[in-house]
This record gives sequence, structure tokens and C-alpha cells, in this order.
Amino acid sequence: MIVNLLSFASVMATIGGVVGALLILMIMITVHEFGHYIVGKIFKFKIYEFAIGMGPAIYKRQLKSGEQFSIRALPVGGFCAFEGEDADGEDPNAFNNKKPWQRILVLLAGATMNYILALLIIICSMGFMGQSVVGGGLFIDDPAYSGYTLEDNDIILSIKNSEKKDKTNIYITTDFISALNHKKQGEIVYVDVLRGGKQINNVPVKLRCDVECKNITMVDKAYKALGIGSTMMLDVGESKWFMQDDYIKKLVDRGIGEDETYHDFEEFLFTYSDFINAIKDKKEGDVITLWVGRVGFETSVPVMIEFDKAWEEVDKTDEDAVMEYFGINSISMGYYTITDHQRLGFFTTLGHSFEYSFKIGGMVLQSLGQMITGAIGLNAVGGTVTTIVTTTKIIAFNPILAFEIAALIGVNLAVFNLLPIPALDGSRIVFCIIEWIRKKPINRKIEGIIHGIGLIFILAFAVLVDVLQFI
Repeated sequence: MIVNLLSFASVMATIGGVVGALLILMIMITVHEFGHYIVGKIFKFKIYEFAIGMGPAIYKRQLKSGEQFSIRALPVGGFCAFEGEDADGEDPNAFNNKKPWQRILVLLAGATMNYILALLIIICSMGFMGQSVVGGGLFIDDPAYSGYTLEDNDIILSIKNSEKKDKTNIYITTDFISALNHKKQGEIVYVDVLRGGKQINNVPVKLRCDVECKNITMVDKAYKALGIGSTMMLDVGESKWFMQDDYIKKLVDRGIGEDETYHDFEEFLFTYSDFINAIKDKKEGDVITLWVGRVGFETSVPVMIEFDKAWEEVDKTDEDAVMEYFGINSISMGYYTITDHQRLGFFTTLGHSFEYSFKIGGMVLQSLGQMITGAIGLNAVGGTVTTIVTTTKIIAFNPILAFEIAALIGVNLAVFNLLPIPALDGSRIVFCIIEWIRKKPINRKIEGIIHGIGLIFILAFAVLVDVLQFI
């Protein structure tokens, strides 16, 4: 009965996450297209249709101004259709017959609206809930670092090279890399933290390993250097005990204590070796309780495992055999990071909101640059499907994070659309600037072919990276 209730709750959380993800994507695309629309109306561009969604129309209405408004079946896009956008036309209000600077403003308006909405979401989120901050939920005890470590549930506000200089405010995970990259084991950094609701500055922390992050996805090295405990993230097949994306936190076992009576013993399992060492001596009939984190639940979920006869036949030194017994396809490592919110004053909130939005934009450009140079592989990025799947998981885990995801997607769309890649607004702006300088346009047919090839490339790339994610 308990398993059924957990499964039902997980399914409902996933459904809510899917709806939330599609809604966020839909709003951001609609706002982008509305930016083109509203500036186009200001300069009297002729507009055929403003559509929310893609595919067949499920609702159409002719506006008094002559434009058609439609809602379409697939909630994954939208468009604002201008007359003469990809070809020459006789109508003076056709897109390509307008002055280059007017077209540039129309093209810039989409990304601008995305950024403005994202910034407003960040300001409202920071204003009402506080700035989102990151910390360590669990730190590994090590006598060698006594007196130079953080405490469980410390929220990390900033990291400095000394007590007074080189301060890096921590907003997003890549800030950990910016603050610690290229530092060596044993170096001391100074950390400002929130501890029990009170801010404590300049806590000395001795790094526990070298930090060499070749790309923005390698934040785990920074977490390890700070001493944050790791956890095992599970990819499961058919399992009697675990569900997809469970992560094992600790084991509760019963043993004989010093008073020769039975007691429950707790043991955190940081690595796969910890897990194997904790269960390798178990026999048929033994029962343990593993506490796991599970999507849709704010607290840990107990998973009781009773070892059966098949366990006796498993080679405990064979990693694949052990995982097969538990129905686990693979294990990846995560870290005991936590998030919280810090309330700020009005002007500090505004300043941090702009800084946070710029950091998101910088992260987008940095990731694209590292992808081009090969520092990160194509499997580290994703297309539309991956965006929806990832957003779904995050919202299902914590619906409040929907606001931060919306801001992230908004800034992402703003930056990406202004890149000078054929078919994107940035490329069209480049053609308008060339026309403005030359006093005449590049052949419209050639420009159309370039944008057409660019569109095919973008769609193919989006499909490719989505496929690589699922593979």
C-alpha cells in the first residue's frame, strides 16, 4: 500500500512538472514573439499572423487591424509572421521594405522582452522569497582538516582568496568553479556563510583536493575540495526497491552494541565502496533500511531490503552483479548540496538581480564556447526535449524552483537568439547592418537560402543533442 502511494505521488509530481515545464517554455516563446509584434506595430510593419504554439490551429480570430491571431495544437513554439520577411515585396510596410534600423529594433525586441521578463521574475523572486543561495547539507569528517572546515547545512554566500579581497559571490554552481579553479589541496580560502540564520564572515576552509575544472560541468571537484559529502544517484531498471533518480543517503542497520544489546546504527554512504562495505557480509534473511532521496518528496524515504537466497550467489566483488541484484543500471555521484533563500534590502535585491542575470547570460556563452572548443561534449547540452525533461524533474522535485527555471530559460533564449547563427535573430541583424552600411541589401534569395540552411542545422543539432542525452 505504501509503495502504491509513493508511486502515485511520484506520478502526480511528474505530471505537474511536465505541465509546468511546457507552460514556462510557452510563456517565454510567446513573450519573445510579442516583442517582435509590439515593436513591429509601432513602426507599422504589416503582420499576417501572431500564433501561440505550432502545428494545426485549434483557435483562430481575425483582428480589426487585419492580423490573424491563432492558438495552435503543439505547445512548443509560436511565431509572428511579417509580410515579406524572407523575400522582396511591393508593400511599403513589408518587412524587408522597412528601414534597416527599424528592422534591427524589431529583431532585438524578442530577446529584449525575454530578458526583461526574466529580470522581473528574478527581482520578484528575490524580493518575495529572497536570493537563492547554495550550501552543503553534509560535510565529511576528517581530523586532518579540523578547524578549517564548514559545518553541516552551512549556506555559502561568497568565497575569497583572503579575508579582504578577491571575493566571488555564489549565485550559481559555476561560481564555485570561478572561485576555486586551479587551487591546490591544502590552500586556505575564506568563506562567508549563513549558519543557523546568522551570517558569519571569513570562515577559513582548507581545500581537500586540487581543483582543476576544464569546463563548467565539473563543479563536483569544487564540492569535493570544500568537503561536501557525496551521494549515489541511481539509474534503475526493474527494481523491487528503488525508483528512477533515487539517491542513497544512509543505511540504518541493527547490531550488538557495547552493552551486548541490539541497537540501530546509522551510517552515511558517500561512495559505492561505502555501499559495498556495508552490505557485503549480509546473509539470506538479513534486513537493512536504506534512506533514499526521491523526486516529489521533501524528506527521505525509507527502503527496507530483505536479502534472499539469490544474494548468496552474488559475487560481491563484481560491481555489475551487485547492481543487477538491486535492479540498478548505473550509479553516478551527486553531492549533498542544499538551497535556501536569503532576504536582502530593496537596493541590494536590485543589484544582485542584475548581477545574477548577467551571470546566467555569461554561463550560456561560456558553455557554447566550451562546446565549440571541445572542452565539453555534445552530450553535456540538450535541445527542446531535454529542456522539457530537465525542467519537469526540477519542478516535480520542488515547484518553487519553477521561477528560477523560468528566469534561466528566459535569459538563455535572449542570449541564444542574438547569436549570429543563420535563421536566428542575431544573424538577421547582421544582414540588416550590412545592408545599412552598403546602402543596398544582399540578394534576398541568397539570404533566404542561408537562413534556410541555418534552420535545418539548428533543428538537426537540437535533435542530435537530445538523442545523445537519451543514449
